[in-house]
Amino acid sequence: MPDRRGWTSFLFVVGFLALTSSVRAQAWLPPAGEAYFSLSYGNVFITEHYLGTPTDPGDNVPSNRGHIRSQSVGAEVGYAITNRWEVAFGLPFVDAKWYQFEGAGRPHDPHIDNGEYHGTFQDYHLTVLFQLVRDPVALTPFVSAVIPSHDYQYFAHAAAGRDLREYTLGFNIGGNLDRLVPGAYVQARYSYAFVEKVFVETIGSIRHDRSNGALELGYFVTPSIGVRFLATGFYTHGGLVFTQPADYGTPLDATNPVFLHHDQVGHDSALSLGGGLSYALTGSIDAYATYLRTIVGHGGHKVDNGFAFGVSWGFSPKRVIRNVFGPRSPGREPPPRP
Repeated sequence: MPDRRGWTSFLFVVGFLALTSSVRAQAWLPPAGEAYFSLSYGNVFITEHYLGTPTDPGDNVPSNRGHIRSQSVGAEVGYAITNRWEVAFGLPFVDAKWYQFEGAGRPHDPHIDNGEYHGTFQDYHLTVLFQLVRDPVALTPFVSAVIPSHDYQYFAHAAAGRDLREYTLGFNIGGNLDRLVPGAYVQARYSYAFVEKVFVETIGSIRHDRSNGALELGYFVTPSIGVRFLATGFYTHGGLVFTQPADYGTPLDATNPVFLHHDQVGHDSALSLGGGLSYALTGSIDAYATYLRTIVGHGGHKVDNGFAFGVSWGFSPKRVIRNVFGPRSPGREPPPRP
């Protein structure tokens, strides 16, 4: 069965940029009673925005509106209730800043877009997975919820996220490729996110649900060392198409309702490619590193480079409790009756 922990870091790198959901491509679930804890660090550098042109709104035209550096620390814990059911919970902390320079545009929120790092907790991620089929191909549907941890600022270049609720339905599918290449495997994921509608004055409520997809091709060089190719993409159903900042109208600040919500309601899409390495430190602890880069997009941000590093620990909660507190002492026998 492929190592499944490296995907977590990959998604934490881009999750807070809404490139993907926080659900991993997790086709194989652990046995009942097993749990995992994952801690990861992500660093994403954004150099450009994707904007269309007046003659072709859907065109892919990079536009420099200032650079953004986003760092994140993500923690996730999961538990297999049975051999078929698993629940997972995660919460990232995002710390970002916007680099302003001549020709880069103007800050959205001068208190946040001031060239300094501003950090906050982002969104709760709760996922429930069900192992429908395991052999010869693993198929695992899931449902998930993304809920903002608090009412944070979304109108800023260096915003932590979009401050919107999402409810997702999807599935993971995977299989071993030993017949073709011993030690190789493939995993894929598709999900549809029902995103909270945004009300914009002068326009009304805007639908902007999203399809998310991901692919992982992996190969174990040795039983402890794995390499993988990663691809992830998303497409927004609905939303507003922006060509140039003039489309927002004037003024270009929070008093303009369209400009205020442009990062929340854009008709965005992107495809990112990368790779990763994983190393089994012990039988239950893995370390991993991943890299991603956006190669094509329409609307939204272009990720010039995104790195992530993390560690995941698989364990049995019952065994941990037993090791910490020791075995239960035998009960005393009642005194014999006279």
